[in-house]
Amino acid sequence: MFKSLAKLTNRRFQAASSFFSGKAGRPDGLNDTSVRLPGSGLTTEEIVRRSNFWRDNYNPLQSLTVGRLMALFDQAERGSFAEIQLTLRKAEKRFPVLKGFIEKLVSSIENLDGKVRIKDQLPDGATPEMAERQRRFLQARYDLLKNFKMSIAQIALADVRGYAVLQKHRYHDGVNDGAVEELYWLEPWSWVRDGFYGDFYYNENSQFGVGLGSCQAVLGEDCRVGSEALPRADFVIREAESPLYEIALIAFVNWLMSRRNYATFVESFGLPNAVVIMPEAMPHGYEAQYQAAAERVAHGACGTLPSGADIKFPSGLVRGESPFDLFCAAQEKDVVLAGTAGHLTMLAEPTGLGKGASEEHDDAWQKIAIAKAMRINETLQRDFDAPELAAEFPGEPVCAYFALGAREQNIN
Repeated sequence: MFKSLAKLTNRRFQAASSFFSGKAGRPDGLNDTSVRLPGSGLTTEEIVRRSNFWRDNYNPLQSLTVGRLMALFDQAERGSFAEIQLTLRKAEKRFPVLKGFIEKLVSSIENLDGKVRIKDQLPDGATPEMAERQRRFLQARYDLLKNFKMSIAQIALADVRGYAVLQKHRYHDGVNDGAVEELYWLEPWSWVRDGFYGDFYYNENSQFGVGLGSCQAVLGEDCRVGSEALPRADFVIREAESPLYEIALIAFVNWLMSRRNYATFVESFGLPNAVVIMPEAMPHGYEAQYQAAAERVAHGACGTLPSGADIKFPSGLVRGESPFDLFCAAQEKDVVLAGTAGHLTMLAEPTGLGKGASEEHDDAWQKIAIAKAMRINETLQRDFDAPELAAEFPGEPVCAYFALGAREQNIN
């Protein structure tokens, strides 16, 4: 029991027994974590939480440069994803345009309708009655999923993060025995691959540097998706050939640098510095009072100056136009262009009554969401529809499929 539970991150206790024993996890799996291990005085839940403490205190943004990013990108090409994914996690929370893009993308996809359909052209040997039975069964399976919207959102985010790995957690006992209850998404920084196209391995502690040629030796066969302990059929996995994170992270580093310089510029030139020229003739003994009044006025305070005094603003002549806001906007534009396949250059558009830019903006997001939905459909049809139908209707050709956001889709 301890070996299985200790292999999981803190958020996935309920899937513990299925994840590393090959058996389906119990809905009340959290009760199992209350067992205290002999001699430790700690529950398995507490032990797993402690193993994750280092991630809570690790900040990859410290001393992050474009050069450092290049090294992380090279690691990711070899299948070592932990450090780049932890860095991306920070960027998703702190880079406004990336956060806004993700929120807009997810909400647009979640608003699409989805249902199980029958193929327009049935396979050889299939009958309309067979197809209808499959459609009803598969639709019932989707209706039983408790976290469907969250699942499709995580699958969609593979376009940003590079991949999404979700584990099937099934019902036990009762009328729904054996059906998938939830699709647990598993944190992207807890996975590595044996090379860019190799198998996925579960990386419990997000160890850095584990990738091509070292997964089997460091993590072991039981951590490989596709092994006897982790059957491939227990997972829904989507991979993106060219994810957004490289462009987004480079833009993020440039944006951080520019914002810092922008703040320095505003601090230096936002309020013009003033120099007060005192009158030539000042009453003897009043020099200190005149100087104090001049300093208050020079620092922006209200006050009066003696007749004949003058104020100059030397910094106003050299301030000029700040280049930093334009540079920041260029970084944001790169992210939006790449993320929307050139459909948009900015996330926000002018709004108003009637047709115009706002309606065109909404239409663009609709097209983007439908394009993403097609990729989500392919993943679910391969990793969810086909296994469920094969288990319920062995030997029958597949006649039904799930379609999100597709009014008409011809899949044969």
